[in-house]
Amino acid sequence: MSNALIKVAADAVIHFLASQGTRALHNYPGGTIAPLLDACNRFGIKVYTSRHEQGAGYAALAQAKLTGLPGVVAVTSGPGVTNVLTPVADAFFDGIPLLVFTGQVGTSDLTGGKPVRQSGFQEVDTPALMKSITKAQFQPKSVSELIDVLPKAWNIACDGRMGPVSLDLPMDVQRAVFDGIIAPLKPAVSDPIYIQDFISELLSAIQLASQPVIICGNGMANAEHANLLKVIRQIWPAPVSHSLLGVGTLDTEDVGCLGFHGHTGSQLAGNAIAQADLLLVLGSRLDVRQTGTLKAQFAKNARIFRVDFDESELTYSRIAHHHSVCSPLKPVLQALMEGLTVSSVVNLFSWQQQINEWRKSLPWPYANYPGAAPKAVLEYLSDKFPENTIVTTGVGAHQHWVARHFRFALPQRRLMTSAGHGTMGYDLPSAIGAAIHSPQSTVLCVAGDGSFQMNIQELGMIKELGLALKILVLDNHRLGLVSQFQLMNWETDIACGNKQSPDFTCIAKGYGIAALHCGPDDNLIPILDEFISTNEPVLLHLEIDSRHDVLPMLLGGQTTDKMWPYFDMQGNPSKKVDYE
Repeated sequence: MSNALIKVAADAVIHFLASQGTRALHNYPGGTIAPLLDACNRFGIKVYTSRHEQGAGYAALAQAKLTGLPGVVAVTSGPGVTNVLTPVADAFFDGIPLLVFTGQVGTSDLTGGKPVRQSGFQEVDTPALMKSITKAQFQPKSVSELIDVLPKAWNIACDGRMGPVSLDLPMDVQRAVFDGIIAPLKPAVSDPIYIQDFISELLSAIQLASQPVIICGNGMANAEHANLLKVIRQIWPAPVSHSLLGVGTLDTEDVGCLGFHGHTGSQLAGNAIAQADLLLVLGSRLDVRQTGTLKAQFAKNARIFRVDFDESELTYSRIAHHHSVCSPLKPVLQALMEGLTVSSVVNLFSWQQQINEWRKSLPWPYANYPGAAPKAVLEYLSDKFPENTIVTTGVGAHQHWVARHFRFALPQRRLMTSAGHGTMGYDLPSAIGAAIHSPQSTVLCVAGDGSFQMNIQELGMIKELGLALKILVLDNHRLGLVSQFQLMNWETDIACGNKQSPDFTCIAKGYGIAALHCGPDDNLIPILDEFISTNEPVLLHLEIDSRHDVLPMLLGGQTTDKMWPYFDMQGNPSKKVDYE
């Protein structure tokens, strides 16, 4: 860290971040955040300027996921604040630590309680806007308040169920003369959590369970938890399903992996959950996308054990459970690992055999349309990409094809996507953040034609920073997932179908990025091989037949073992799907 002198409060903020290990700040600049940006270079923090505040926010989410520290994003007041709200919401719903620094007019120009809409230029009530999507909001009106709240903000972002914290900084506070340092706070010491009763009940249930399933959610998605799960499964080889954000906790090519479950997940996982007699849910909310609408029917034959660090998720759980503990996952996993013995678990051979039969007889119901098939493309890329690969996606059909058909295995092969907030446009800026903060990784951005255009302007950062990103745009000329939903329910997709895409290769080249195109009649494999082998930033615009849908799908009023279209044990579909 630099030994530069601290002269104003903005210097002290950046010095504090540097002292905590922060080495980068993502931003889109403006007048009221200028003092903070001005201090970065002097204290060893590199500034990355995106082309839009939303792009800066998503790059900062990747920073948090890959560094283990809070991501840092800084934007100006007014439109800067309103533009960054979407990635802040993503951080809140998906439990990502983030410090959101927003510039603000001087304290004398704040509207406060006056009955006017606005007092200062580009003034908005930032704390009020941030309240529902952050863990805490601060607007220090003096240096002494700033000194008090900044360390608290850091700890709040990191403690418990992580998330974003908003710091709205008036200009006069940032520029106030100050030559001291802002000292960190020691993390709060949590009271011991007594887990032994839960573990005893769980071990007793394991001794009787012949058809168990483990569900791994977002809380499990790190290398340490994945390694503990691996050790546990050496003794108790229960099959594993994942939430969308839990994908990769168990290698998705492991014979014990069921895939991710729920709305757009695996029928194999849906069958196993429906037939399970024990369900161990680790760090997963069991939201409606995972369980479907028939709450009482979800794993109805199973004793359900839940571990979650958020007491409210257990108290207000959608799914009734038999036993739960509010605890970090690590001590529970360690206690389970220590309590398991080979002699204390049921032989699961028959259950594994049943799952293997389902695996063989439940095909992914993709029609043989002309041109490239999403499943085949993603499986080919998965086989060819190196072990150390990060894949980012937007939201839509492409997101679910990636989660289904690309191999993930933490810590090296990981998926980064938007789950709770479900945001189109997450793909490109988060890939840029991944390339910045994990330069040793190969980064593949997979986007749909609709999602890609939400933040296409971030292409401008790639050449500027020399980032060797690979971008795959799966273009089906429709907003596929919503189009599918509309056709299922109303037999029209007037808002979502027949979209005219721009020439993505021309746009990429305009930003100095190599580009390839593959149409329905082109020879796919040579183009994919060129895409893979290109040693510079490259975009592949891959057009696919618009009739490719995300199937099977768990619809309202269905149980997990009867996803639509339902396939019987002989692999016969319940009904043909064709929207022509």
